[in-house]
Amino acid sequence: MKNCIAVLAVLALAVSCGSYDLYVYNSKGENAQKFEAMCKAYTDQTGIRIKAFSIGSGQDHMETLRAEMNAKNKPVIFSIQGLKELVEWKEGGFVQDLSMVKDEAFASLVSGIAPSLRLGVGGSTNYGIPYNVEGYGYIADRDMLGALFGAENVDKLVAGITTASYDEWERLIRAIDAWIRSPRAARVTLSGASYAFLPAKEGPAANLTGVFAVMGAEKWTYGDHFINVALNAVFSSANDAFTADDNKIRSGRPAFVDYARALDLKTRYLAGKDGPAVRSQDFVSSANFGYEQTVNIFAEGKAVFFKQGNWAYGNIADANAGMAERLVFLPVKMPLAPADIVRGDGMTVERLNSSIPVFVPNYYAVNALSSEKEKQMAYDFLVWLNTSDSGKKFIVEEFAFIPYNADPAVTTVPNSLGNSIISYLKDGRILGAPYHGAPASWSGDVVGLYLMENYLTKAVWTDADYQAIADYAVDQWIKLK
Repeated sequence: MKNCIAVLAVLALAVSCGSYDLYVYNSKGENAQKFEAMCKAYTDQTGIRIKAFSIGSGQDHMETLRAEMNAKNKPVIFSIQGLKELVEWKEGGFVQDLSMVKDEAFASLVSGIAPSLRLGVGGSTNYGIPYNVEGYGYIADRDMLGALFGAENVDKLVAGITTASYDEWERLIRAIDAWIRSPRAARVTLSGASYAFLPAKEGPAANLTGVFAVMGAEKWTYGDHFINVALNAVFSSANDAFTADDNKIRSGRPAFVDYARALDLKTRYLAGKDGPAVRSQDFVSSANFGYEQTVNIFAEGKAVFFKQGNWAYGNIADANAGMAERLVFLPVKMPLAPADIVRGDGMTVERLNSSIPVFVPNYYAVNALSSEKEKQMAYDFLVWLNTSDSGKKFIVEEFAFIPYNADPAVTTVPNSLGNSIISYLKDGRILGAPYHGAPASWSGDVVGLYLMENYLTKAVWTDADYQAIADYAVDQWIKLK
């Protein structure tokens, strides 16, 4: 009997291992179901069976990917989130230099990637095909803004907030908080124009509990993405950050102080599920301020602003389909002084504070340790995804992605946040992702965790706290290099 069971187990394992031809690892948990559907569509068209694995939304994908790379059956296509992760896979011999591939269709795909979007450090190497381009900022519902300042003022208000100074932004936040607590017809000035609050909390504003919906339990939101805005004062690109010496890193200290001040402001005026929230142990609890919970706080009209990216569109639409069609991005502003901008390419405070980060968040890499047959299947799949009508339809319509090679002059996508990003692209008001060039764990797992444990549970921050946060950020970057 035991022998029979053992034979059956071996047969089951053989069937399992032979049930697919190509293993694709996807680190974008937000589109897991649609990614699976895309892989099925490819199988239906080509007969190539795909095992698609996606992480959970908000989950750190590197730990899972390392486990998969140590398994017997490794992914042939896997995700790399920029230069900070490339180092590990390149040193381990796992990543194929795609610029060396001779397949004609795939070589054409690779050569068509703009140099600024390639995954590599200088030279002609390229280790990834971009998933897409993404952007992020403060998401706002146009109807909510109309409920605060009048529907007829929304277009002018959005333009005014976009170009407003940090001081004007801070005064706006304080004024909105005061209005939520006690509505009255007060006024604020933005970019030289004055706006009057409506005298009552009605319509979309009726349920407001705070100014910002913030994922206190998701350290990547204030570690990776929020700090990245400040890094744009110091570095022009991920490559610039990746090759920075210690003196260049230290020159970013004033920007890190500015980052701490801006984070203090954002986390001081928090919306909660049933009323205003405060920095506390509860705020960093995944049960109350995780990804899903905070999306719902915003989608239910309890917050005015929500710092997230266009990847959150589907989650917001699932919670409030009507709101999802009215969303717009506003810049994440930092209290920078001109002397704090040290990148040396003409960037100004005004330009930085009126722009949003737009960049390649993930790349498809091909496992250099896979067989030549598996690699060819990977090349064919990536060509299909990025050039066929079926593949491009999944990218734009199902994933709600902006193609990495989109022409902003003619491209539209079927969601409000994607089109808001395209408007920033058209105007050239975009920032990069220099945090991708920092040491892999620095922004989220080190600085983010430090903030979560020491400051997001603390009610009052002081100037000494801002200085301590900046010192920690600089010291840890140098230590982790």
